[in-house]
This record gives sequence, C-alpha cells and structure tokens, in this order.
Amino acid sequence: MQKISEDSIRQFMMMQESGLLHSFEQLKKENEQFQRTIKDMSALVTCTNIDSMVKFIISRFIDYFVPESLVFMIKKPRSSEIIQYYYEQLKKSEECLVEELFYSLKDFFDANSSYYMSGEAVPVEKLADSMSDEVFSTKSFSINPKYIIPLIGIGGTCGIVIFGNKIIGGHYDTAELFYLKNMFSVFAISLQNEMNYKTSITDPKTGLYTYDYFVKRIQEKIAKARRYNSTSAILMLDIDHFKKFNDTYGHLVGDKVLVELAKTLVDSLREEDCVGRFGGEEFVVLLSECKPDSIFKVSERIRASVEQMEIFENGQRLKVTVSIGGSKILPDPDESPKSVIKRIDDALYQSKANGRNRSTIV
Repeated sequence: MQKISEDSIRQFMMMQESGLLHSFEQLKKENEQFQRTIKDMSALVTCTNIDSMVKFIISRFIDYFVPESLVFMIKKPRSSEIIQYYYEQLKKSEECLVEELFYSLKDFFDANSSYYMSGEAVPVEKLADSMSDEVFSTKSFSINPKYIIPLIGIGGTCGIVIFGNKIIGGHYDTAELFYLKNMFSVFAISLQNEMNYKTSITDPKTGLYTYDYFVKRIQEKIAKARRYNSTSAILMLDIDHFKKFNDTYGHLVGDKVLVELAKTLVDSLREEDCVGRFGGEEFVVLLSECKPDSIFKVSERIRASVEQMEIFENGQRLKVTVSIGGSKILPDPDESPKSVIKRIDDALYQSKANGRNRSTIV
C-alpha cells in the first residue's frame, strides 16, 4: 500500500486552511448543476406539444425541489381561452385561477418588456410594488405565490407560470433560480414554436385542421393500410340547407354554427382521431383504427350529436342537421387521397339525395 508523503499532507492542509478545497468543491458542484441544466434543456426541446412539455418539467422538478403550488397559464392562439395546468406539491389538481389574473399580468409584462426577460423568476413582492393590490388579492389567488415567470414570445406574453414556496429547504437558492430561468426560457421558445405550427395547420374560424394538413394525414393512413393492413376510415359531413340558414339568420349566426359544430365533432371523437374543415360548411373526420362494421355506428353517433346541438340567437333556439358520407381507407395500390375523397363525396351525395340528415357508408 502506497504511503502518503508528508509533503502531500502538508499541501492538503494548506489548501484546506486557505479555502481552496471548498472552492474546488463548489466549482465541481456548479459544473454538475450546469451540465444537468443543459441536459434537461436539450430534452425539453424534443417535446412536441404543450402537454408533454409541462409533463417533462414536472418530472424534473420532482428530482430537484417541490413547490407548494405551481400553475401554468397559457393563452391559446387566435382565442381568449386560457389553458391551465394547476399543481399542488407537483400533483395535478382540478383547481384553477381566475383568467383575469393572466390578462392583468400579461398587460404588465407587455408594458414593461424592456425590464423583464422571458423565463425570469420575478419575486411577487417586486410585482406587488408596481401593480394594483387587486391583482394580488385573494379573489385572484387561491395560492400563496412566491415567483411569477413570464413566457414572452414575438407577439408578447403568451404564458404565465406561478410558483409557490418550496415545501422543504426554505428559499430558492441561486442555482435553483438559474435552473428555472434556463428551463422556462426554453419552454417559452418551444411553446411559441408549437403554437405557430398549430396556427399554420388549423382553420382560424373553427380551430380544426386545414385541407392541406388533412390530406397529408390521409396519405399517412393509406401508407399504414398498405404496410400493416390497418383499418382507418374517413367521413365527410355537410350542413343541410346551410345557404338557406345563412340567408335567413345572417352569416354571423352561421359562423356560430360552424364553431359549435367543430366543438361537437371534437367532443364526439377520440383523441387519436382527426377533424378538419374542407371549406364552407364541409367537414371531414379521420377515424384511426376503426373496424368496417363500426364506421356506420360512429357516423350515426356524430349525426345524432349534431342533431341535438342547439344555438341560441336573440332568445331563439336554432338547430341544424348534417348529411354524412363515409368509407374505409383501402390498402389498394391505386388508393390515394383523391380517390378516398371522391368516394366519400359520392357517399355524401347519396345521403343528400335520399333526404338528408342521414349517413351513407360505401
């Protein structure tokens, strides 16, 4: 066994007394934290939607610290709707904060954009000195906030993250605040990219997928049918006598019908299914892994849901119906988006010719 020389021991004692050993340990710790931050930031960039981004962030916080409360408030593009993810000790909760809080904070950060950076954890005490007491009243907050983090994009503040105190360990230290700033800076960029992409492939009026995107999805299902003999199907819907409806009640009321119909379609289907708007009053539904004998049942369920839909205008209850045409996507070599659309368009025509408010599957 090799003996430690007296010179080595002496050097060790000198380094310890001078504080160099502590400095080395601190540098090592900071380097490990830096590497960990880079690793987590790189992984966050690979998340493809808001749900997966939030889920990843929560999974990392469990390893580092647990806040008493954590709330994400994100504004949907082309909408005043606020998406909320509310956590208590990193456990999902059904609670939510009032949406007015988001807009108050958004207006403040947008008006003071030169003073605050995206992802920066701003102490609530600092904001309270600059904003009205009403914003931080119990009416707005059902939690005790410690930090407010703005998520700022090209068009201004698109999200707000609200942090409570840690349940263990006291205050957030410098390394933890550094971690938060870097993670939420990346989150803001990823969030903006995801929103911009979603905006580019969705119809501005209904929020449903556009014709071009939908055709790409049909092509994917055709390829899957050929390779794996999967059983997808597609439906085309058309609102019955919609021109007459618009002429009678006006196009603004017609737009309300389109928006409500889009919501009804989404609510009637599974998450893996896809709904698009082909223009005007024509909608399409792509059913993933739908057995041939189930296509008519699904179509009729959608038709019945639309029939029960109600739109109120000036105290008047308005209703519409739809005609539907559908078909299985075939694994044939000659199958194409054009041939599928032609087939369901013909089926839709049959539904209209046979009295409307009905389904025809070919």
